[in-house]
Amino acid sequence: MIAERGADFGYMKLTKTQSTHIQLLRGLAIAAVVLIHNTPSGMAQVAIRPFLNFSVGMFLFLSGMLSCKDTWNPKKRIIKVLIPYGVWTLIYVCAYNTQSISSIPVRYIKSLIVADGAAIMYYIFVYCQFTILIPIIDRLAKSKYKYVGFVIAPVEILVMRSLPLIMGYQYNAYLQIVVNVSCLGWFTYFYLGYLLANGHLTVKCRNTTLTICLALSILLQIGESYWYYSLGTANCGSQMKITAVLTGVFCVLLAYRFICSAKAYTCKILLMLGDYAFGIYFSHLLIMFVLRFIPYYEKYVIYPVNAAVAIAISLSLCVLMKKALKKHSWFMGL
Repeated sequence: MIAERGADFGYMKLTKTQSTHIQLLRGLAIAAVVLIHNTPSGMAQVAIRPFLNFSVGMFLFLSGMLSCKDTWNPKKRIIKVLIPYGVWTLIYVCAYNTQSISSIPVRYIKSLIVADGAAIMYYIFVYCQFTILIPIIDRLAKSKYKYVGFVIAPVEILVMRSLPLIMGYQYNAYLQIVVNVSCLGWFTYFYLGYLLANGHLTVKCRNTTLTICLALSILLQIGESYWYYSLGTANCGSQMKITAVLTGVFCVLLAYRFICSAKAYTCKILLMLGDYAFGIYFSHLLIMFVLRFIPYYEKYVIYPVNAAVAIAISLSLCVLMKKALKKHSWFMGL
């Protein structure tokens, strides 16, 4: 979503086909993100979300693939995301606080610090953490303890997310902020991408085996989502479940095979979505917020049509902003 189309593929240069395949995957992932945010609550979350929960993990996996310690430039990467983060946080804070304009300055500063200007902003903090950690990730990847890296996310999810649900307690507000923006629960995706692209890991399973494992993991995820639902958890379809990470791993492994495929694939719509993925990620919740003010919209424009509308308008907005702002469009994540 963030790394550029011509970036290095770990330790080697991307071919044109690989670059195109990555953009297609970005397009698929951003479409899944918007579908997630339009998915109805309740049992719909249980049934639908397991097929979409690869989305953020896919972006982080691709970012890991396009990272290498030898070309590490954290300042450039972080500035590239923090400026749009600041701009879009201001837009959301203004949009969500029209009834109390005087509170906007304080609210904006708070939102910048805790990444709660919109539900999507946590990703920027997660991405920046991984960017800073690349030298440590590289050392772990090259060590004899490299497989320990795959334990980090499951342990974090179990201890910091599942146990509170099971035990029926909540963290205080400050610790909850840390949990919300922590990269540890997402570690598997970025780390796996880094290992594969930098030659520290190979996957020998056949695509058929990976596909079967993916199907089985989705069934497990549906089961865990239903358990979350039975406990009264509103966000029962959360991506921060152990089974969701398991599903995501098989998705990104199949994606890696797709990227490395010698046969060239393309789809103009997905390719365009991939090119504007970062802008769509920032803008789609605002579009959804505005659409709710249209009379009867929420009543008659139902899922998944509402998601398609949000994608179409967000994409159109990004294209127009790109043309209007030209070389300054990167300030908006374009």
